[in-house]
Amino acid sequence: MGSSDLNNDLPPPPPPGFLSYLKALGPGVIMASLAIGSGEWILFPAAVAAYGPQLLWLAAFSCLLQAVLGVESMKYPVYCGQPVHKAYQKLPPGPFGWAWIWTLLLFIPVMWPSWAIASATAITALQLGRLPGPQDSMLLLAWGIVALVIGILVLHIGWKIQRTLEIISWPLIILLFTTVLIGVVVAAKPSDWIDVLSGLGGFLSERGGLPPPGKIDWIAISGAIAYIPAGFGFNLMLSSYARDKGWGMASKIGYISAVIGGRKVELKAEEVPFRINEENMKKWKRWLMILRIDSWIVFSLITFITLIMTTTMAHALLTPEQAASLRGFGIAAAQAQALATYLGVAAWFVVLLSGFWILFDTQWGLMDSTTRVIVDNFWLASENVRKFAKGDPRRIYYLILYIMFFVSLIIMIGSLVYGWASPYMLTLIGANLGLLALTIAYPLQIIVNYKYMPKELRPSPITTLILACGAIFYGFFLAAVILQTIFGVKI
Repeated sequence: MGSSDLNNDLPPPPPPGFLSYLKALGPGVIMASLAIGSGEWILFPAAVAAYGPQLLWLAAFSCLLQAVLGVESMKYPVYCGQPVHKAYQKLPPGPFGWAWIWTLLLFIPVMWPSWAIASATAITALQLGRLPGPQDSMLLLAWGIVALVIGILVLHIGWKIQRTLEIISWPLIILLFTTVLIGVVVAAKPSDWIDVLSGLGGFLSERGGLPPPGKIDWIAISGAIAYIPAGFGFNLMLSSYARDKGWGMASKIGYISAVIGGRKVELKAEEVPFRINEENMKKWKRWLMILRIDSWIVFSLITFITLIMTTTMAHALLTPEQAASLRGFGIAAAQAQALATYLGVAAWFVVLLSGFWILFDTQWGLMDSTTRVIVDNFWLASENVRKFAKGDPRRIYYLILYIMFFVSLIIMIGSLVYGWASPYMLTLIGANLGLLALTIAYPLQIIVNYKYMPKELRPSPITTLILACGAIFYGFFLAAVILQTIFGVKI
């Protein structure tokens, strides 16, 4: 498994301290900015508007499940340098089999340009002073293309793409968190907070707070839950970002650099595990602290707090009748209009501008994270792939990125010009198509933990139990969507 010519001592983690830990964070920051721009800003408030705040406990449980899986998936690069999908490739159907499986499971959900269209909706609303309608489809298309083009250009800049996204993600998280905090403080009454927070006990309600079969839309609910805090393949993305961040043994592997400002960097394909001894185990435990802060606090807790605020703000500002008639970005736009009655017309611009930036970030972030996971899988699977790229992963990275760009562009034109699907429906399609990847991630992680991790590094039985619950939880939503979509049965 290891490489004898490399030093197999685990590099020391950053020293304890707030600023030191803050500088060390990264993967969770990037994924949090993607998460806030998807489920927390659009999908879950829309689901609560339709079905009530008793769904909040499902979001809380989803945050717990994904926080735990996030830590477990990032342990692998700290241990041996490679992202966790390297371990999956040791299982049937083998390296190329898994490379194609993950390509299909991640590329298909992400190729829908829902977030580019949503960000275009925000900027178009700013331009028109109202939410755009069908008559504005060409203007919306123009802004959508601008969003896609600028997004792909951003991914060409920086000595390390992961670092570029990390730098962009911090201010965007702060911007949206501050915007929502001001909005909810101004608009929400204590009764609104009580109503929403009571949803944490929704599991005590009939059907666990879910609406009856005759009124439920599993596509809307499952899509919202799947994106809390992130969604399909997030564990692979976190693990890949941890490798590029250089955590632990990953500092000996390499990273994917950008074209402008970057250089060719050797990206090794072999694992470099550290030797198990007393000194390395002390450093391992300190590395785990970094992983837990990154996944539990930045990736999961901050996004959940933001989710509570966005949901409370929607609950406070929108009447049930308004909520029932709105979908997708219309929820955010209606809140911006309502906030204008409290804070003046500036609220309309601030909320929509914040929405534009965070949704804009989500689109290019998803394109990068999906592209890098696909590149990693094929890079690790075959020496022929590495020879084809002449040892430079950027050759494959940008090839896949451009393919994704043109597929997204075609779907965007079809949706806005020919009415294939609304931006909200595109978002739901992407979220639900990714449920399978999310469901199988949990049993796969259990297998990796007990088959490929040393006994000293394996998680506690409680962690394993939580991982098993994740497979059941997301598997239930996947089954419900399949029953409704294919068989017309609502449970």
